[in-house]
Amino acid sequence: MRYEVAVGGRAVRVDAGADERFLVDGRAVDAQIVETVRGRQWVVRIDGAPHEVTVLTHDPPRLLVDGVEVEASAVDERTLAASRGSPRHAAGRHELRAPMPGLLKRVHVREGDRVDRDAAVVTLEAMKMENELRAPSAGRVAKLAAAEGAKVEGGALLAVIVDAE
Repeated sequence: MRYEVAVGGRAVRVDAGADERFLVDGRAVDAQIVETVRGRQWVVRIDGAPHEVTVLTHDPPRLLVDGVEVEASAVDERTLAASRGSPRHAAGRHELRAPMPGLLKRVHVREGDRVDRDAAVVTLEAMKMENELRAPSAGRVAKLAAAEGAKVEGGALLAVIVDAE
């Protein structure tokens, strides 16, 4: 899966493999993530060098990396494509799909709610990380296809947002 990641104002493209191998802007990187405290704090080894990472807030995402507070974001390729008007989506209708298998930790909206572009719709926990999936455009939540606490497969439909009328 490909991600557009920004940490502390530095933007990179990350291609994540299931084998703990990553390409960061095309360069192979070996990374290991070890959860240490309740899903909020990790020791991350990047090419053998350890880094302490603590999640301070989720919205907006703020991290403490080796004692330095930074803002962070990560957007998967499917969400990026949807927000750029991917031809996979009918005009005025946007499907929010799970970028990978995981647990639906939180549903931030209800059917019928109006949402702004980039508003949090659901939070998916996958690979020991929480991924907040956001509305690709302003509109109305026409359908919620999964409930909080549900296990979902990659590509599963989570919500449908239709453009504001």
